Amino acid sequence: MAGRKPHTAVVKRLLLVQLLVAVLFPLALLPFGTNAALSAAAGGLASLIPNLYFAYRAFQFSGARSAQKILRSFYAGEGVKLVLTALIFALCFIYLETLNAAALFGGFIMVQLAIWVTPWLANR
Repeated sequence: MAGRKPHTAVVKRLLLVQLLVAVLFPLALLPFGTNAALSAAAGGLASLIPNLYFAYRAFQFSGARSAQKILRSFYAGEGVKLVLTALIFALCFIYLETLNAAALFGGFIMVQLAIWVTPWLANR
């Protein structure tokens, strides 16, 4: 079964790097206060949780016979991912009373950058 889905190892590695960034970036902001660290963690989760859902949804199927299912799952996964991202940001702005917006968006951006930087670093 593992031979049929070689792309899952790459996806798992990317998600693991995103998880590490979502944990390490808030820890790096602890010297600036717990408010900044918690806001950065919330931003990291606003990126990581939708990406986890997308990865689950998008890589559910494999093989040439499943091309239609793969395409539909990519579109559905991306749509739900966008809605989840907006929902998590809305919840952050509603429920985090002492929100540090710069740290929130910084955490989000750092986790998103992990998607772009990881393959580049892996090729070196």
